[in-house]
Amino acid sequence: KCWSTGEETVRVIALMCIIRIARNSTNNLLEPAVKQMYMSYVKNTKFTSPTTLPLINFMRRSLVEVYGLDHKLAYYQAFIQIRQLAIHLRNAIVHNKKEHIQAVYNWQFVHSLELWGALLGHCSDSQILQPLIYPLTQVVLGAMRLVPSSKYFPLRFHCGNILTNLGLQTSTFIPVLPIYLDVLNTYNFGKKSKKVSMKPLEFACILKVSKSQMLESGFKDTVVEEVYAGIITYLAHHSNRIGFPELVTPLIFQLKSFLKDCKVGNYCKKMKQVLDKVIANQKFIENRRKSVSFGVADHQNIEIWEAQVERDGTPLLAFYKSWKKVADSNKMKRLTQSINMDDYSHIPLLKKNHKKIRMKMDQEPEVSGGGLWSDDGGDSENGGDSGGESDDEERFKLKEERNKDKKKKKVEKKVAKVEKEESDNDENDAESGEEPKDHLEDMEESDGSDVEDQVTDLKLEDMDGDTDSELEMNDDFGDGNADSDDDGSDDDQSGDESDSE
Repeated sequence: KCWSTGEETVRVIALMCIIRIARNSTNNLLEPAVKQMYMSYVKNTKFTSPTTLPLINFMRRSLVEVYGLDHKLAYYQAFIQIRQLAIHLRNAIVHNKKEHIQAVYNWQFVHSLELWGALLGHCSDSQILQPLIYPLTQVVLGAMRLVPSSKYFPLRFHCGNILTNLGLQTSTFIPVLPIYLDVLNTYNFGKKSKKVSMKPLEFACILKVSKSQMLESGFKDTVVEEVYAGIITYLAHHSNRIGFPELVTPLIFQLKSFLKDCKVGNYCKKMKQVLDKVIANQKFIENRRKSVSFGVADHQNIEIWEAQVERDGTPLLAFYKSWKKVADSNKMKRLTQSINMDDYSHIPLLKKNHKKIRMKMDQEPEVSGGGLWSDDGGDSENGGDSGGESDDEERFKLKEERNKDKKKKKVEKKVAKVEKEESDNDENDAESGEEPKDHLEDMEESDGSDVEDQVTDLKLEDMDGDTDSELEMNDDFGDGNADSDDDGSDDDQSGDESDSE
């Protein structure tokens, strides 16, 4: 229980205790311990996420170590469990119902395949476990071909990784290239995506994509990336084989066909890079094997020759090592970003200057409460006439009428301001005894110009063109001018009286 549910340090200590007890006990406690560990492993692999994936990987590696203590017991347990997986696969193929397919297409089934593949790879030198390689390979290939749909591409890539690692660790030839070439041939990568992805998809923790995800551009990008990585990984580990030129001949023809049909620049660039590296490695192997004097049946000399080529290095293997470093670092970054999706510590804090904000608020004039009924939020230039102080009749007028009334009030306010300035100047002139005539004439001219400027600012041509409103405005201006003229004449008379005195 501590090994499957505890913290990281507790898990490691529990594993060491299990191994010590299993080795030193005389009552053969290894078998019940292995059974319980496998059941706990299956229970914990029901759901897979970026947070649980490291724990699942730890449980798989530790369980492989425990199985490696007794190969006979490992063969017995692996045979039973692989047979059970094959029964689930057969029921899904025969009945072809949803519940039977779900018994195969789930994380518990896939992680079980990964466990037995890792066990056979770890014990590759064991003659006891070697017969299980073929049935496990057939189960993996059958699960991959159960539902040949593009929505299960992630599961297909997981199965491809299992077979690649199994063939590499056991030195067994398993045809993995058709898995990736089938993806290139069956899916239309030239079709334009209906949605643009905000972030790329990550197939490490999913087995199936939804319909909406299939419409995104990130789905095709990730599929091409997985095909690219799978082909490079598989061929890099076979780049020193003496039969490499014959192995890649079908691949070269299909990649050329893909480049001819696909018109997407990014996808063609990746596949063109794979094609160039494969052709370069093919020519390298052909040149190296021209001087070979042994035959095809001489396995010992073939192994020696392949070891020498691997020691000297191949073009494809050198490219794979440099690519692998960058790919692993990018993958870890994507996983950590998905884990820390709710972490906002990377966003800088905005420090406000509260002193400046208070000074700005003190300098702003108080605005009458406009509330719900104000059009301009209670403009201070209107003297508080708009907004909350307007009566019900004003509130329910049309917007055009309210604008006309506001503009009329502005003009009247301007005229009243000019009249007040004139009266103040008259009083000052009367007290000083100076002649105010020229000054009054200037005021009249400025008064007229101000009114004219005010009229031009109103832009009456943008109104509805009502003649009544224009006449009303003209009358207002006329009255204002008349008043100013009367005031001017009165000022003249008062000036004359002061002179006569």
